[in-house]
Amino acid sequence: MIFPVHFLICNIVISFFLFVMLLLKKGLKRHLTVRIQYDLWYIFVFMLMLPFIPFHILTPEKQLLQIQQWLTNNSGHSTSVLTNISSDLPPASDFGMTDFSMAIASSNPHVYTVLWITWITGMILVALFFISQVAKLYWLRKQAYPITNHTESELYHLYDTCLKELRIKQHVRLYASCRLASPISYGLFRPTVIIPQDLDILMTNEDIRFVFLHELQHYKRKDTILNYLVCFLQIIYWFNPFIWYGFHQLRKDREIACDNAVVHVIGKEQSKNYGYTLIKYTKQMQKGMFIAPLSNMGGNKHTIKQRIQEIADYKKDSTRQKIKSAGVMILSLVLVYCSSPLLVNTFSVDNSSNDLKDKNSKTIDVSPYFHGIHGSFVLYDMTKDQYQIYNRQDSEQRVSPDSTFKIYSGLFALEENIITTNDSSQAWDGEKQPYNTWNQDQTLETAMKNSVNWYFQNLDYQLGIAKLYDYYHKISYGNCDLTGGINQYWAESSLKISPIEQTQLLSDLLQNKWDFQTENIKAIQHALYLSDIPAGKLYGKTGTGIVNGKNTNGWFVGFIEQNGHFYCFATNLQDSDSANGSTAMQITIDILNHIL
Repeated sequence: MIFPVHFLICNIVISFFLFVMLLLKKGLKRHLTVRIQYDLWYIFVFMLMLPFIPFHILTPEKQLLQIQQWLTNNSGHSTSVLTNISSDLPPASDFGMTDFSMAIASSNPHVYTVLWITWITGMILVALFFISQVAKLYWLRKQAYPITNHTESELYHLYDTCLKELRIKQHVRLYASCRLASPISYGLFRPTVIIPQDLDILMTNEDIRFVFLHELQHYKRKDTILNYLVCFLQIIYWFNPFIWYGFHQLRKDREIACDNAVVHVIGKEQSKNYGYTLIKYTKQMQKGMFIAPLSNMGGNKHTIKQRIQEIADYKKDSTRQKIKSAGVMILSLVLVYCSSPLLVNTFSVDNSSNDLKDKNSKTIDVSPYFHGIHGSFVLYDMTKDQYQIYNRQDSEQRVSPDSTFKIYSGLFALEENIITTNDSSQAWDGEKQPYNTWNQDQTLETAMKNSVNWYFQNLDYQLGIAKLYDYYHKISYGNCDLTGGINQYWAESSLKISPIEQTQLLSDLLQNKWDFQTENIKAIQHALYLSDIPAGKLYGKTGTGIVNGKNTNGWFVGFIEQNGHFYCFATNLQDSDSANGSTAMQITIDILNHIL
């Protein structure tokens, strides 16, 4: 539900990229081929589509994390001595945009509703306008008459000669209309060129040949595809004047590139005549008749002047130009690809806690058990599919999981056979650790019980950041952001999850919704067992976040079994010296014994 806010932020990023791209195009104009200057717009269009591409389909985060891990491994850092309980590093993937957009939505729940309504209403109005333009174009074509070898043989022969000259084998229909002042071309599956009816009267055969070559070049270069994409994106980005300006520049570059292609065919010696044709016919051209998925030969005076200048300055592309152009294109692709997490992350990894409005949930007051400590509590009855929530706002807020991530780190390692249910041991390397219980070899059970950081860090390293990335996305773990680094992504760093999401994950774990090996699920359950309490058999994992030597984040998550019924729970404490795993566990036990 926070997508509209995120989409507005994406527009800021995209507008900035457009500004940089226009500056680069202007500064490097002499070094780039005309074709590449136009093709760069494909990258811009691709960037505009990123906010709507599902996160798992396209993101460089995994590849970047692999590079990050390689650099860490080759910088001399040990894989087992980095045992910080927490880190004060900020999230690295989206520069705080996710939290910012969520904060806006949560501060006023009506904000995103207004944004949704405004955005969709605008899209509908702009779409209706484009539909009217397409209908107008369709009506124009219906009123036009086809030019064939039987109706106007001389004109059609000239047109057919141009098709052969450009080596176009597909049939491109040719029509003439008395209601048209400028030639146009359009059509993705049924390509069509429409010319003014009096074209052969007003212009010489050479001029007409130039017009045909220009319009057919649009078809040969597949400009129609980009034209349709631009129309679609103008509907989506109707509110952004910078993007509309970008599309105006795109259309200008499209015509310049098409002129360049025509001159390449006819030769430099005829470029002057082609320029005169453009100037001569400009007076007849109808401006702004359509804003539809078509290409036309017209344009405003400034555009025509620039096109004439480009035609006059035509030179064949040098090898050096081609190499530089290829380099700029590759660099632009890399930059857009690397910035894609800024655009796709929030939309594709949404806050699943908001789905509770459609579920059976109720608010409970267990504040006396918190003894003035700021926190939240969530209890999910798997049998009744019912949530009981204390402090709803905080229970939806994502924070670092700290040591509670170890539940899933161990599970992933089991799935990859790094450890097994029969042998889960990891050898201590002899490096002095902050707790005596860590200074020895560990198994999954002892490491889970004593929350041994180096054990799970070793598992993560053996698994590799790419596999970790895949697994976290498979189970939809919070924001799935591992860019804090393999050593500390979970410790007050990039990975975030809410208390409600913690209970949902535990429920999925107990039901094995991810189709993991059954024995691995049971091994994790066994490692989480703590004791029997009056409320039932207690399973859980604590977590403590420390920033600058102070407790900031305390977790206790798990489940309790009572007469064959399972209840998943999550308690989180914030911004207090008492915000630690031990306190969270004691509060949870007191609540469970009281309400179950």
